[in-house]
Amino acid sequence: MPMYDRRCGTCEHVRRDCWEPITMHDKVICDCGGTLERVYLPTGRGQVIGDECDVYVKHGICHDDGTPKRYTSKKDMREAAAKKGLVNHVEHIGAKGSDKSKHTSRWV
Repeated sequence: MPMYDRRCGTCEHVRRDCWEPITMHDKVICDCGGTLERVYLPTGRGQVIGDECDVYVKHGICHDDGTPKRYTSKKDMREAAAKKGLVNHVEHIGAKGSDKSKHTSRWV
């Protein structure tokens, strides 16, 4: 079930991140008596994904002696991987018969 933001057309009250079925067409009533309509509101700072991280890598781009190496930026990890000819690859694999996975969620 996706999340939506709603805004009242009467008092401009905003309700963020409402879990609702896509097919929900019922009117949602605000405390003032107005109707809350689905809107898409900018989330501000949450839309920017920074370069910082704090990761210990045990394989591939670890120290030459095989001990884990700590990275504090994604850029440093990309550069280390490029030097060794490695490419970061992430593949989404859904549950059997579905594209959903227990390992994914919406980050707001």
